[in-house]
Amino acid sequence: MSIALLGDPEDLAITYVSWLAKRRGTDTVLLPEATLGVDWSFNLNRAGGHGTLRVGADTMDLRELSGVFVRFNPSPGVHARLSLDAAAQGVLTHERREGLHHLLAAVPCPVVNRPSGGRSNASKPLQMMELRQAGFVIPRWVATNRRDVVEAFARECAHGVIYKAASGLRSRVRTLDDELLQRLTEGTSPAVVQEFIPGRDVRVHTVEDRAFATEMLSSAIDYRFENTTEYRATSIDPAIERLCCATGRASGLCLAGFDFRVTAAGEWYCLEMNPVPSFLPYEMCSGQPIGEAIVDVLTT
Repeated sequence: MSIALLGDPEDLAITYVSWLAKRRGTDTVLLPEATLGVDWSFNLNRAGGHGTLRVGADTMDLRELSGVFVRFNPSPGVHARLSLDAAAQGVLTHERREGLHHLLAAVPCPVVNRPSGGRSNASKPLQMMELRQAGFVIPRWVATNRRDVVEAFARECAHGVIYKAASGLRSRVRTLDDELLQRLTEGTSPAVVQEFIPGRDVRVHTVEDRAFATEMLSSAIDYRFENTTEYRATSIDPAIERLCCATGRASGLCLAGFDFRVTAAGEWYCLEMNPVPSFLPYEMCSGQPIGEAIVDVLTT
């Protein structure tokens, strides 16, 4: 049995998971997105629900894969041997990604993660409603592009508010500032404005039924953009642990990242759930074996 590593071969998470697997004696198959159709290909048997994978001169049954680890590049490249204009490149990258989505939906083994998992992350308002329904405590929020609504909401929040993108695109979290107010005055797309919760930043990574909690020590509003942030392993409320694992599984995610603010009184406020979470900084600084847990899933 082998592990397939699909997507961006320069992604550090792919490199790390590959290294962990090889250290155990597990074979790995690298499947770069940019070389699909040139150096490797696949064929799905719709009738039987299986198929084959060709890598170079070798062909294998998809059932020989014990797991697939996925890390896509937001802007995937095109093979150097293909000479295409910009329009044709756009069509190729779109159709190629759609084909990979079909492959990942069809393989009969664990995938970390299938693109179908955690889809509500594309809409932060939808995701926050789902997290509340699942049982998490969520800070108060509004999604709007009206300045008067934002200002009225901010006055209701004793500790102020923060804002971020309403979509799944990565954005820097900031406190309410003149820049947002000016954009709202001029007309902009809706943003999520959320009550600021004083407390500790804690990220909980779930790998199926295992949870790894990491506390981030930073004076910044968004610790992800600070080079001085310190990471350390921390304890987690057992009820929160069970809820995170159950929610990750229900969302179709083998690996998920839950972001929390934990108050001095011990209240856990869930900010969001990331379906493609970075885990390397948390593992490397806290010493928690998140990568090993991922390889466990991919080799079981």
